[in-house]
Amino acid sequence: MKLPHVDRRSTLEGVQSAYEEQCEFIEGQGGQVILMASRALAACARGPDDYRAIYGKLLRQTSRPAILHWLGEAFDPSLTGYWGSQDFAQAMEVCLSMIYEHQSKIDGIKLSVLDPQYEIAMRRRLPKGVRMYTGDDFHYDELIAGDEQGHSHALLGVFDPLAEFAAKAVCSLDRGCLE
Repeated sequence: MKLPHVDRRSTLEGVQSAYEEQCEFIEGQGGQVILMASRALAACARGPDDYRAIYGKLLRQTSRPAILHWLGEAFDPSLTGYWGSQDFAQAMEVCLSMIYEHQSKIDGIKLSVLDPQYEIAMRRRLPKGVRMYTGDDFHYDELIAGDEQGHSHALLGVFDPLAEFAAKAVCSLDRGCLE
């Protein structure tokens, strides 16, 4: 798979400006902002503080709560080390601290790392009212069904061609039917 070109000369200011332009457009159309992981930010960020600064500025500017999307290296190797660390536990700490700081401006986070253990661990640590949206195309059933401590919400591209059937299945889950 060929990835889109990322200009390695990207600056934090340029990334910030591009995000702001996109957020303004989406909200201007009445949409909800989803702050996707940025290859350009990954290329120019020097550490966790750069991620905190960019996301903090963006979240303070949105008119309604946004969804964050942490796309892992399994989907895009150029996002390795997102949140300023190649260690998932450390990266999760950075992301969670940012979520706690701005929780009134965050609807939820979609985690796409293809490891249900990471998603469950992070989901259990989210502040009350902040949703975990699963991006795990392989374990979505168990993540959506959840456990006694919670569940992930469905926000999966894999459901698009199966929307009608997925909607019926999710309604069955809501009624407690696991078959």
